[in-house]
Amino acid sequence: MASAPYKLSCVLYGHTLDVRSIAVSQEGYIVSGSRDKTAKIWKPNGINAGYTEVQTLLGHTNFVSCVCVLPPDSQFPKGLILTGSNDSNIRMFAVDSPQPIAVLKGHKNVVCSLSSGVINGTVVSSSWDSTAMTWKTDGGKLLQTFSGHQMAVWSAIQLASGDVVTGSADKSIKIWLPDGICQKTLTGHTDCVRGLTATSANEFLSVANDATVKHWNATKGTCLATFYGHSNYIYCVSVFPQGGAECFVTSGEDRTVRVWQGGEVEQTVTLPAQSVWTVACLANGDIVTGSSDGVIRVFSCDVNRQADSELLQQFEEQVASTGVNAEQELGGVKVSDLPGKEVLSSPGIKDGQTKLIREGSDVHCYSWSAADGKWEKVGDVVGASGGSQSTSGKVLYNGKEYDYVFSVDIEDGKPPLKLPYNSDEDPWFAAQKFIHENNLSQLFLDQVANFIVNNSKKIPTASASTSTSSYCDPFTGGSRYIPGNETARGNGPAPTGLDPFTGSSSYKTPQAAACPSKPYFPQKTYVRFDQANLKIILEKLTEFNRRTGDGNHKVDEIFLEGVVKLGNLGEPANLVHVQILKQLLEWPQDILFPVLDVTRLAVRNEEVNQELCSGETGNQMFSYLQKFLVPGSSSTNQMLTLRILSNMLAHPSGEQLVLNHRDYILSALSALAAPFNKHMQVAIATLLLNLAVTLEKVKNKGSRSHSVQVTAALLPLLSDAEAQFRTLVTLGTLLWEAEDSETQLQLIGLVTTTSDVLDVLNKLVHTEINSNVDQAVQKVSQCAVQIVGLIQK
Repeated sequence: MASAPYKLSCVLYGHTLDVRSIAVSQEGYIVSGSRDKTAKIWKPNGINAGYTEVQTLLGHTNFVSCVCVLPPDSQFPKGLILTGSNDSNIRMFAVDSPQPIAVLKGHKNVVCSLSSGVINGTVVSSSWDSTAMTWKTDGGKLLQTFSGHQMAVWSAIQLASGDVVTGSADKSIKIWLPDGICQKTLTGHTDCVRGLTATSANEFLSVANDATVKHWNATKGTCLATFYGHSNYIYCVSVFPQGGAECFVTSGEDRTVRVWQGGEVEQTVTLPAQSVWTVACLANGDIVTGSSDGVIRVFSCDVNRQADSELLQQFEEQVASTGVNAEQELGGVKVSDLPGKEVLSSPGIKDGQTKLIREGSDVHCYSWSAADGKWEKVGDVVGASGGSQSTSGKVLYNGKEYDYVFSVDIEDGKPPLKLPYNSDEDPWFAAQKFIHENNLSQLFLDQVANFIVNNSKKIPTASASTSTSSYCDPFTGGSRYIPGNETARGNGPAPTGLDPFTGSSSYKTPQAAACPSKPYFPQKTYVRFDQANLKIILEKLTEFNRRTGDGNHKVDEIFLEGVVKLGNLGEPANLVHVQILKQLLEWPQDILFPVLDVTRLAVRNEEVNQELCSGETGNQMFSYLQKFLVPGSSSTNQMLTLRILSNMLAHPSGEQLVLNHRDYILSALSALAAPFNKHMQVAIATLLLNLAVTLEKVKNKGSRSHSVQVTAALLPLLSDAEAQFRTLVTLGTLLWEAEDSETQLQLIGLVTTTSDVLDVLNKLVHTEINSNVDQAVQKVSQCAVQIVGLIQK
């Protein structure tokens, strides 16, 4: 361990995007992996302390996310280099060749980490697909898969004892036997575990997004110590030669590399880049970093290997020009005086207690939740226009200024919810946002909006009138629901009253016959979800993209507008933007909904549909969507996934993909947990209807029977009129299009023996038709009459 401070030794330029991973060899060369899809080998130039790029490793079709160097053995006397990528593949290179000698395939998503195994010629990998794997490099044989984490496995290592250790975005660490049996699950980190490194045969260090370093004993499953020093996410940890748990180095999102001695930060090195993604220790004690500016930097404590005064001065100037003004004030408080994120490791004193936290160049507000026992981020803190809260003339809430912050009582016995509002906002838009953020029923929409109008003396805008067809839900793209209105959601009837399926008038006057002369079924064409507010979607994507703090998640903002334009029907597809969309689909599930909404719109375009839905890519896409179709996943993500599958059917590639998985989709629909909100009901009903249209093309009796059973079982669970109507049309189409009378009788038998469905049909048939009945309800009743007539004929 160094006694003198580390200073810049040299700077290596060559990559054009973030350097995500660094590995070093016993011989002293450096391997780097970058978002520019390449890895590079750098060797000491032998003249001074600098390095020369000697090889660029090619072949990946997406970001190189991790690299690893394996020591020489009898088969590979110069050792091996392995690279992992967002393209889900691992490539294996000889040191002296730019082309891979093998490609290891097994992971289904981004390869997050690579490390050398205990036995020569083995490697450990981890992935966004929630697994880790061990491989034999001789022949690329997969030795073992470790499955058990609930989210991405960011890091995996093998200890000298043979145990495999994995750290995950689910905040846990698992200890595994080499044969894949999980021995222990270690908890203690309060956010994603990002990096691991061994310190002895059965001990290791872990770092996480909670800004802490933890020292663990794998045999006992105990945390030996927790170290604090960073003020933001820690991405990487590396141990000095013979340093163990006493001497190591870390890097993170706070622009720093920190050198640790005995559990304390001995030195902090600030870099002129926001994210220091990776750090590694060379055998000579030097430190190598890779960062978001695409530059590799080497630091040394040996004065003989430190840069000359001119380069050191240039480096200091770069750091200063990108640094945060230490004297900056925010609401009368010095930013430099605010604590880092490490203080959030201590519990709050009371529910609702808030703390301002400095994270890199930003200040955030956290609130203590006594119910959940954790600090929750409630917003970003920005300066007040008047210099402070007292002089700005506005109310400060969660670090932002508003003209009003209302207290809204939603439920007796619970504290009121805060509703921030600015006078230039549409009250209905603000109300919709408030409902989504607090998981409230859509039935509150008008009540909340009118509350805003009455209390802010705001004159209602056009969206408050009865003409609501132009209003789009800011999160899902669907029209807002007003109780008593027609459909006003999803892909409902146009304001003209034309039926979305036949094009004829959907609604009969009270004097019309109970059953229209033209049947509502069989349905022959697909129904799509077309409505959207692309401006709102772009705003949400931009907001979440800035929030991720992670290179595997974050993309350059200049691409976001192009990604959103993929949602314009008929827009020529830019394949670069399609690739960016694929990357955005890797976002955490809690912020994924605007990405799914863009995907829902984009698959209506044939080029995008083919790119996402054909061949092996299509199978990967469907496997990705499957995780949102299981019970317990976010209802919004579930609903948007159903919309994606419905819109996929617009073109042959998506149609074939859905057909290939039709029975799984039907089973997933039947397993969804009721009750469903109105948007979810319409999404379920639309997908059922589109599947019925699809099944007409394949004439598969088994799938038709399965579809009838699922449709009949779901009908009693639906209360929304438009969802009921689409489900009835589905049922009528399936029965009407039966191959022969015998098959039709069998299908009718499935309906009549399904619990509660006859009661529902009977209730719908006997709905009294008069001038006070909603037109959508009339349509449902008329269709139910047709279904009963078909069953009884």
